Amino acid sequence: MGGYSRGNPAMGDVLRSVLVLGAVVLGLWLFGQLLTQTPDKPTSDADWRTAASGVEGRAGFAPLVPDELPEGWRATRAELIDTRWQLNLVTQDDEFVGLSQVPGDAKSLRTLIADRAPDGKPDGTVPIGGDEWQLLTAGDETTFARVVGRQAVVVTGTAPRAVMQDYIASLEPYSS
Repeated sequence: MGGYSRGNPAMGDVLRSVLVLGAVVLGLWLFGQLLTQTPDKPTSDADWRTAASGVEGRAGFAPLVPDELPEGWRATRAELIDTRWQLNLVTQDDEFVGLSQVPGDAKSLRTLIADRAPDGKPDGTVPIGGDEWQLLTAGDETTFARVVGRQAVVVTGTAPRAVMQDYIASLEPYSS
C-alpha cells in the first residue's frame, strides 16, 4: 500500500508542500523588492530660489545661497525647518553637499556641528574667501563650519574639498 491513507498525508509530503509554498512566497517577496526599491540618489529637484525667498521674512535672516549652481549640480532639498535653512545639493559627479544655517553664535555652531556632523573630528582651519572656517573630517565626509554674521553655518559633504571650498566661496545672502 502507499505511504499514507486517505486524509492523512505522510510527513514528507507535508514538508515538500511547505517548501514549495515557502519558495513561492520568497520569490514573490524578492520580485516585490525589485519593483519597489528606492534609489540611493534623490530623484527630485528642489526650487531653491523660491524656498530661499521666504526665509528672511519667516526666520529673520537672509539664507546663504550661491548666485548660480555649478554646471551639472542640482538642489535636492531647499527648505526652512523651524529656524534652520537647509540647502542640499548633488554635484555633477553625484557627490553630496549640504548647507545648514541657523541664527546664533559659537554655541549654536557647536550644536549645529553636533547635529550635522556628529562624527566629525577637528582638522584645523581653512581660509575661504578671506574668512577662517573650521574643518572637520569623518570618513569620506568633510565639514566646514563658522559663524557668519549672526548665523551659524555648516557645510558638509562627500565632494572633494576643493569643490566644497569653491562652493562656500560662492555663497552670499539671498536677495530677490
